[in-house]
Amino acid sequence: MTDKKIQPVALARLLSQCGKGGGENPIDLPQSWTQGRTAFGGLSAALAYQAASQIEDDLPGLRSAQIAFVGPLFGRLTAETEMLRRGKSTAFVGSNIFGDKGLGLHCSFVFAAQRDTAVTTSDMIKPDFPPFPDGADLHSGPPQFFTSNMEYVGKRIDTSIKTNHLTRWMRLKQREDLNIVAELLCMGDSLPPSLMGLLDQNAMVSSMNWQINIIADEIHTADGWWLIDSHTHHADHGASSQYMSMWNSEKELIATGMQSVAYYA
Repeated sequence: MTDKKIQPVALARLLSQCGKGGGENPIDLPQSWTQGRTAFGGLSAALAYQAASQIEDDLPGLRSAQIAFVGPLFGRLTAETEMLRRGKSTAFVGSNIFGDKGLGLHCSFVFAAQRDTAVTTSDMIKPDFPPFPDGADLHSGPPQFFTSNMEYVGKRIDTSIKTNHLTRWMRLKQREDLNIVAELLCMGDSLPPSLMGLLDQNAMVSSMNWQINIIADEIHTADGWWLIDSHTHHADHGASSQYMSMWNSEKELIATGMQSVAYYA
């Protein structure tokens, strides 16, 4: 398959094919949403969320997600969901994505209604925000890679600068009719693991799991721009741990996260 034959497919279109419960509507993974031999992790997470969010009609908003990247996902993708527990204000939903080689993604989503509380606190250090990409020269990835669906300034990672901290403005090209929570999950995984900023040469890295907590009461941003911040705080014995955060165009904290990443270097 040549690059000219690879057509972009909007995330909203793929999500629309993932019906209630997910399993009855398989999705053929487009080449333009892959990374190497698997589906882009943000796409897989968004599909799992889409299926989970439709399991019942009156679910509250998403508050937290635990996402395990069990194995490579490719070919025809299907979702299976299960209501793990439904309480007065909280619902735990399991969601799995299967590909041609079986289970590839295992997720637990927590949907929880907001409520008034006597104690509130916020103690998150803001990253150094690069210039907002208004009118900047934007770049995208090659047609056969998931970044072809995105825009950003410069490179996602500059390997000439040794750093364990990556911060980039990122956005999807096609956002029409897109659920913003699914967009958030997709874009939250759009940077390479920050460990890659320390490597002297190309090496295989693979995210193993991802915890994401939605902080904001309302999820919004201007023109689709999200600031993704990732900081590897420990790496040894082939496993690294990184803290993550997502901020909107107004520099408001939207979500926090943490990933465990396997590396072979």
